[in-house]
Amino acid sequence: MQKILVGAFCWVLLMGIHNNIHAQQRDTTLVNKTVGDSTVRKTTALKEVVVNGVKTNYIEYHLDKIVVRVDALISATGGTAIDVLNGSPGVLVDENGGVSLKGRDGAVVYINDRPVRLSGTDLLNYLKSLPASMIDKIELMSNPSAKYNADGTAIINIKTKKLANKGFNGNIAPSAGFGHYFRANNSVLLNYRTGKFNFFTNANAAITNQYFKSDRQRTYQYANATPYYTLLQNVQEISHSYDFNYQMGIDYDINKYTSMSVLVEGFVNPYHETGSYENRFLNPAAKQDSLITSNSYYRTLSTRNAINYNFHHAFDGGRREINVYLDYLSFAPHSHQTLQSNLYYPADTLVKQYTLLTDNNFRAGIYSAKADYSDTIFGSIKWEQGIQTLYSERNSISNYFTQEGGVQMPDPTQNNHFRYREAIQATYINLQQNFKKISLQAGLRLESTNGNALQYDMVTRPDTSFSLNYVNLFPTAYIMYKPDSAGRHVFTFSIGKRIERPDYYDLNPSAFYFDRNTVNVGNSLLRPAFTTNAELSYTHHNAFNASLSFSNTNGFITRAYKQVGDAFITIPANIDHYTEITASINWPITITRWWTLNIAHQLVNRRYRGRVFNDETYTNQSRTVFYLKTYSQFKFKKGWSADLTTTYRGKLLLWQATMQPVYQLHAGIQKKVNEQSTITLSGNDVFHTWILKRNMTIPNAQVYYRLIFDTQRFMVTYRYRFGSSVSNRERKTGIEVEAGRAH
Repeated sequence: MQKILVGAFCWVLLMGIHNNIHAQQRDTTLVNKTVGDSTVRKTTALKEVVVNGVKTNYIEYHLDKIVVRVDALISATGGTAIDVLNGSPGVLVDENGGVSLKGRDGAVVYINDRPVRLSGTDLLNYLKSLPASMIDKIELMSNPSAKYNADGTAIINIKTKKLANKGFNGNIAPSAGFGHYFRANNSVLLNYRTGKFNFFTNANAAITNQYFKSDRQRTYQYANATPYYTLLQNVQEISHSYDFNYQMGIDYDINKYTSMSVLVEGFVNPYHETGSYENRFLNPAAKQDSLITSNSYYRTLSTRNAINYNFHHAFDGGRREINVYLDYLSFAPHSHQTLQSNLYYPADTLVKQYTLLTDNNFRAGIYSAKADYSDTIFGSIKWEQGIQTLYSERNSISNYFTQEGGVQMPDPTQNNHFRYREAIQATYINLQQNFKKISLQAGLRLESTNGNALQYDMVTRPDTSFSLNYVNLFPTAYIMYKPDSAGRHVFTFSIGKRIERPDYYDLNPSAFYFDRNTVNVGNSLLRPAFTTNAELSYTHHNAFNASLSFSNTNGFITRAYKQVGDAFITIPANIDHYTEITASINWPITITRWWTLNIAHQLVNRRYRGRVFNDETYTNQSRTVFYLKTYSQFKFKKGWSADLTTTYRGKLLLWQATMQPVYQLHAGIQKKVNEQSTITLSGNDVFHTWILKRNMTIPNAQVYYRLIFDTQRFMVTYRYRFGSSVSNRERKTGIEVEAGRAH
């Protein structure tokens, strides 16, 4: 079925391209046959329309960021924010919810200038619930300015669409399709502007059914007399996710210079997952001597609610302005897991049956108040300054039960109640001066962090309660040089300091069991990591861009692996030093009037140095990885357009693990029916090649993983717009701190 679907999709795409090329050639021939001045006029008009259509400012370069226009990504239509991010140059979202920019891990995701405050699978689920049809643009900030919170190695800011025309306007985009299972992603955007009031809302509902498969092999060899053995694991998971999120708000223009707005957001994600796990233990003769089979039933309900108030006042003349932001955000996932296991020893004799039941209840509340003031001093220097206070509290209660022979009993040795409170006070100043050929910007951010963690209900575990208190300065600086007045050549240099604070779940020592031999746990001994970033770039005609960047992190936070008894444990850990040197090139090529190709590639050298788990061995290892992303945009006549996106990532080093090369292709074809509606057929990972293979070396063991995700899908989307034409109005709010740290 998949082969038929892929073939049909490729045929539709190629025939659409073929037919429209010939249609365009016929039209051009007819024009050229016309004599007189009309030939010149018509030919010129045709060229002008086509060229402008192809070069739709897919990528724009600014002093402190790169902007990607999402409407150009046809193949992402019908998809989600994940597809948009993975279609952006230099951006990758991995299977664990990790986000990287230009090969640099630890990028923070913002929505409309506010951090999402989620990470891992919670971040993935949230981004999957946000349809591409609601996204206007993506801002990529590899070295954010001082006005942004200092968290994360980089910031990726997703700007959603907002209508701002007078009267009643709307945009609906139903989308349906399937990969292995059916899925749908439907959105609606409504806006009503009258007089001094603007009422807006957008909402979407998504159904996502998908699978996950994995084959894993662990071979253990010990230095003592313990015989080595091999563990073969087979994992099969099927999940069902029903997502709904919304935004609704009011903008009120008090007078010519003053306005205020209120925004309310909500997100609900019921998630169901069933898993089947098979663990086969082989003796040194490669014969099975025991078997453990497990069935997992996992259910979670996640809710996320936020409210924002913004007050804006521009003083007479517009040179000075003040913004005040008040924010509240809550996040509350509640999950249950039942893990039933059977032990066979020898291979076909049932020896034992046991069940582990887990109930996890998590709540986070985050409060923020922020004020910004900007002015122009000494005639031409733009001056920005601001203050912010933030308080957050996170609580999780994990209760474990065991069941054998139909009798259920609490397991107090596993129970965990962990509470973490944190307060961050920040102030910043930012100065910008533009000269004839040189633009300068410098900023300094001061952050004071106070936190404390308490662990309750301890029985056999050590006390992991702790307190922290630290003050840090985060400077940033930018220089832009334009040697010619037209700005054809632009050189930019930036440097700054960032911090990565541990996520709440990284600090929480509670455990999550995939099966009795595979466990994820937190690490309350984690400390913050500090990164210095520097980047030099050159841009030609706001199109070709080349950059060289350097990043050095002390105390880099990564996933580490170790074997304890017969359990394979994944745990976050600090590494002494981590450095990246990245060379990036992004350049568009106009192949024909109807075909533009954009190529983005990076060479990234990653080096890890230090010890983990107080190991006596000091490790110094590095590898250079090649990234390549191409984006072809096709513009034809009669409202037809198409695109192709390819992504390649070479062999990648991740501390103890090595990822094998992977690649994939996305494609889309779109027909503009009229000024109000379009129909799009899109395909992601068309040939289902995004299969991850991971090798890792840990003390006494070699581990191999093969991971298959449900990444191949085909969607049909109908987009209808009514009312006045779309015009986007940006909105800024005040929670710009500790992004992705809600858990």
